[in-house]
Amino acid sequence: RKKIKGKYRRKMRDEFDENVYHYRNLVETMFSVLKRKYGEELKATKYRNQAKEVKFKLLIHNIDRATSISVIIQMRISTEPLYL
Repeated sequence: RKKIKGKYRRKMRDEFDENVYHYRNLVETMFSVLKRKYGEELKATKYRNQAKEVKFKLLIHNIDRATSISVIIQMRISTEPLYL
């Protein structure tokens, strides 16, 4: 293995936390879901309103997810794979 040169690269290697890094995958997946479901574009032009628009999309997604989960529970739909 090649020796790492540079103070900041060495510091990054020493302080790298793999447990925290794997959360990045979850965040990227969530952004991908939101973009596919509600579109990539934001209609607002001001930064503050853009932040509100993203929060609103996230809120709508959470409500949609909660209602679909409650319907699955109420109808007792199995999410387990079928083994025939």
